[in-house]
Amino acid sequence: ADILALGSLAERFDVIDCTGVLHHLEDPVAGWRILCSLLRPGGVMRVGLYSETARRHVVRAREFVAAGGFAPTPTGIRACRAAILARPDDALLARVAKGEDFYSLSGCRDLIFHVQEQRFTLPQIARLIADLELKFIGFEWPDTEAAARYRIRFPEDRALSDLDHWHRFETSRPDTFALMYQFWVRKTA
Repeated sequence: ADILALGSLAERFDVIDCTGVLHHLEDPVAGWRILCSLLRPGGVMRVGLYSETARRHVVRAREFVAAGGFAPTPTGIRACRAAILARPDDALLARVAKGEDFYSLSGCRDLIFHVQEQRFTLPQIARLIADLELKFIGFEWPDTEAAARYRIRFPEDRALSDLDHWHRFETSRPDTFALMYQFWVRKTA
């Protein structure tokens, strides 16, 4: 269903999982706000959003696509991939070429040809969480290395939930959220 059309839904939920969707909306905040309205007090929501910091290579590739006028067709995507591979001197483009999505037409289309992509910073997310009257619970990790490094740097944050600290951590380690921010929030009662 269209998230933006769910506002009239009468049902309320204890858990909402929304990863990989909001950042492709024209107005992700409007979508998030509607989903929050469907969450029961005390309910939890899993959210996934792209990191502005971690996706700088994707931003560079999207600029390259636009400047080169590559069409989002199989022929255009193949031509674009060849042009990117011919630019090993550009570190950000070379990084795009290291990802597995780069090597399939559908993956590459989603990665650098997607018609809409919104990216966020942790300070923006912290403000949105406050505005939406949510409480940040914590991140999900595909591995524990980032969390372990964070614990060393910020041992006072035992819950690993201080978004200001995480912003400082991400600034020093820009690829921490390379896939996306994936986190849980709770709706305040």
